[in-house]
Amino acid sequence: MDAVQVVLDPGLGFGKTVEHNLLLLAGVGRFTKLRRPVLLGVSRKSFIGKLLGPEVSARLPAALACACLAVKAGVRLIRTHDVAETLQAVRMAEAVLARRK
Repeated sequence: MDAVQVVLDPGLGFGKTVEHNLLLLAGVGRFTKLRRPVLLGVSRKSFIGKLLGPEVSARLPAALACACLAVKAGVRLIRTHDVAETLQAVRMAEAVLARRK
């Protein structure tokens, strides 16, 4: 396999504690330094429910916050169930970030 085909996924969820997931999110920018695209899937994750209490259907705002923070950290691939909403949030974050000095 050619290294150009490798995408990094920190693997939110998957047996991690809420604290592990928050630490991964807080440090996701470190993965971008490896010069490979980073994929992040936060959509409807159970750690959001454990932290904030909402049912699966009410986790979209928190997932959008995670996606926008990830974009700010350099993540370029977001896995989501709510494509239109996530795209709108990410595009807004990108527009603001493009104007930072």
